[in-house]
Amino acid sequence: MQPPVLSGHGLEGPRQVVLGALTLLSLHKHLGQSVTLGEGNGRSVRLTIVGTATMPTLSDLGGQHLEMGQGAVLSAALLPAALKNPFQDRLRGPEGFFIQFRPGVNSQAAVRRLNRIAKPLSNTDNFGVYPAGVQRPAEIVDYRSMGTTPAILGASLGAGAVVALGLTLLASVRRRRRDLALLKTLGFTRRQLGLTVATQSTVAVAIGAVVGVPLGIVVGRVLWDLFAGGINAVAQPTVPVVSIALIALGALVLANVVAAVPGRIAARTPTALLLRAE
Repeated sequence: MQPPVLSGHGLEGPRQVVLGALTLLSLHKHLGQSVTLGEGNGRSVRLTIVGTATMPTLSDLGGQHLEMGQGAVLSAALLPAALKNPFQDRLRGPEGFFIQFRPGVNSQAAVRRLNRIAKPLSNTDNFGVYPAGVQRPAEIVDYRSMGTTPAILGASLGAGAVVALGLTLLASVRRRRRDLALLKTLGFTRRQLGLTVATQSTVAVAIGAVVGVPLGIVVGRVLWDLFAGGINAVAQPTVPVVSIALIALGALVLANVVAAVPGRIAARTPTALLLRAE
């Protein structure tokens, strides 16, 4: 198992190394160039940089949140024996295991079961076995600190759009009073006049949805790619088709709700207004 590759390819041999993007930048190197790895005792080996990858957070319990752009992946065969077992443990083997829960598993219950499994395994030879929770990189921790700010911003923009639509319809009804009076004189009922305003509102929102939804998807993907690239994460944007369709449908319904008050005002337009104007 290796971290997800951002450029180049993953580790394929003992004389290769995969670096984090920030580590590569700090070394002033490029893919295909070499770096020197010191093995101790004055020994060193040249490794070819074959790729960059999103580095996971690997630290002790309570350790700091590492960054996704820092680190290196290299062959364990290059590590001296002293580094593989610095405390001369009698129990040799991996220092950690990655565990992935099946979909639908209760994570809290699974962690409690892991703790029950780990407790009898802890001894003085292995310095204790401690299940750790999800260790997220610093960039993800910082992003989560934003909380509901994006949702609040989106709701505020939506509320502003609704108010703007309502004011536009009211201004349109006041400006078109003579036209509405003429339609009423020609036989339009109060219901048909209200439907005229509702149609105007629906068409405006429909045009906005037809243009805005595809444009929003494109711009969203571009901005997400820039954001993911900035924090050295794997850019895998997804388009929630069902959610977008529900939002567009909800916008059309809301357009008719907003048009209710201007529609009632239009329906009450007196025909005498046209006669006075003539």
